[in-house]
Amino acid sequence: MEAVVAIPALDPDTRLIGLVDGLHERGFKHFIVVDDGSGEEFQPVFAALEHRGVRVVRHPRNLGKGSAIKTAIAQMRFAYPGAPCLVTVDADGQHQPDDVLRVCREAREQPGVLVLGTRDLQARGVPLRSRIGNGFSSLYFKMDTGMRCHDTQTGLRVIPRTLFSLAARTPGSRYDFEMNFLTRVVKDGHSVRVVPIRTVYEKGNAGSHFSTVRDSLIIYRQFVRFSMSSIACSVVDLSMFALLTALVGLDTAATVAIATVVARMFSGMLNFDLNRGWSFAETGSLEGKARIQAMRYSTLFVVQMVASMGLVTLLSFLPVPLVAIKALVDGGLFFVSHFIQRNWVFEPKARGLRPALLKGGAHARKLPAHGYRAA
Repeated sequence: MEAVVAIPALDPDTRLIGLVDGLHERGFKHFIVVDDGSGEEFQPVFAALEHRGVRVVRHPRNLGKGSAIKTAIAQMRFAYPGAPCLVTVDADGQHQPDDVLRVCREAREQPGVLVLGTRDLQARGVPLRSRIGNGFSSLYFKMDTGMRCHDTQTGLRVIPRTLFSLAARTPGSRYDFEMNFLTRVVKDGHSVRVVPIRTVYEKGNAGSHFSTVRDSLIIYRQFVRFSMSSIACSVVDLSMFALLTALVGLDTAATVAIATVVARMFSGMLNFDLNRGWSFAETGSLEGKARIQAMRYSTLFVVQMVASMGLVTLLSFLPVPLVAIKALVDGGLFFVSHFIQRNWVFEPKARGLRPALLKGGAHARKLPAHGYRAA
């Protein structure tokens, strides 16, 4: 098999050796295993792999799965310049050799296409946390890109050489890299193919190093920051709205209009500054021209304000305070606003980022090519 197998590994057990042996039996010859800061007690596993001729690259400390994949890409560019693609495989037993072979065959039929091995996350035995997490991830990805993908966090991916530069400049060093890279591939207009694979969760996925809370916050860091910014601005908005509706003695429509405009102006200016300088900063918002971003934000601001005003007025017949109605309306508009700001107002210019790792990062040194040999 022409593809180079890349396996990020942190504190692996002997299943990793069995995985490599199984892949070799199916025709894979070249492997790059990245030891992402594993402890001394796990070094015999890597030593056994090196004895088999597997290229093992070590991070001096845990840098994250995204960094490990970028390291493997950098190694492959120099060590295996003729290989057409890199297939990433998890070390925790989730990916079966036959499935790895299946996605690689699909990649051979579809050169230049990102191929994903996707699991059925509604299958029996899938942990509840995985069902919920992947369900939210799929919904978020659909709203962000317009593409439906039921397994956005799959680690079984065939990355063609033509996408290496894009992968290298994709932000993220941990599990967030996988989501960021898939999003960037779709938004840049590249094709994605999906291949069903077996759904394997051994012992409740106990071998996974994914932390539900910590890594979810990292993956959705931008959304979390946007939410915190919005909450802060909503407090300002609602406080001023409540004050003005109590002071303005006009009919309902006029009161709602005046209170909405004044409150939204103050909260809008604060929200723009927070989102540009903090919420979307990691994906390049500060690289864009503030004047253009301000014009786009102002357009969204006006449309959202009119929508809020109209919906609150429309629902004012309900026997609840206007403040409560406004909170519900703006809560719905919040999700729409996030994706509009992410994809239009503060859209990062990803192609302008420098692929530092491929330009000579710490692990991008040329090494002699060698392949698997029998133990």
